[in-house]
Amino acid sequence: MKNLVRSCLALGFLLAAQAMAKAEEIYLQSVQSGKYVTIVGGTLAAAATDARSASRLDTVRLEGNRIAFRDSATGSFVRAGVGQGTFLAAGSPHIRGWETFEVMGVNGRDVALRSVQNGKFVRAGVGKRSHLAAVSERASGWETFRFVEVRAAQQNEAQAGGVDLGDIVGNYRITHIAADNGFLVQLGQQMAARARLGLDDRGRVSATIGCNSHSTRISVRNGRVQPDGQVMQTKMRCAGQGETAAEDGLRRALTTSRLIVREGRTVTFKAANGAELMKIRRM
Repeated sequence: MKNLVRSCLALGFLLAAQAMAKAEEIYLQSVQSGKYVTIVGGTLAAAATDARSASRLDTVRLEGNRIAFRDSATGSFVRAGVGQGTFLAAGSPHIRGWETFEVMGVNGRDVALRSVQNGKFVRAGVGKRSHLAAVSERASGWETFRFVEVRAAQQNEAQAGGVDLGDIVGNYRITHIAADNGFLVQLGQQMAARARLGLDDRGRVSATIGCNSHSTRISVRNGRVQPDGQVMQTKMRCAGQGETAAEDGLRRALTTSRLIVREGRTVTFKAANGAELMKIRRM
């Protein structure tokens, strides 16, 4: 009997060790706001504007689609159900019901997290500081997240280094724009022939896909982009759904880009997680 108990304990430790070995260090990013999860007032919140100030989390893969998160800084596990608001916070020494989440795919690349303990989806944007809490009955915008690999984020930051506004001032053709599903799409020949973007030395941007004119202002320093968040545009009705969708993608790129990478004559606008939002090519 003792040998059986010892064998079970040994197997349990082996499985735990294997689970830990499969841990992958990530940043957790809110799809709705684009902000990264960090610790605010003791609980997790989607409040960091870039990965450098976000919390690193080890993903511990469990049975099936279940997962646990371990805070890399403290070695403790993330627990849902903290307080009456079922907020998420790091600090638990073990993995049990409140520390276990089900990962469910949303739109191919995004995920929703459901607490195994109470069956509710984790929602960002609870309260003024966008705290995370297991409170939602279904997954939609504020319940969707992205796993951003720490290594990939660091590589994107390294690639972005060195590009300042003065390096990319000029006139460009817009060649690619990300669709609403997040995938970069090359513009068709007719649309690409009319798509233009100009950037001056004061950060003023003027752009068009061939229908409406768009204008905004950005600052660029060391590969990092800071949009002013507002895009002015004309109100013409575009010829088809393709132009309308492309204009939506253009506005997303101009308002949510956080990184710029230049390779020869091509400049790529990227989201904070490295996702490509727009490519332009110097004329």
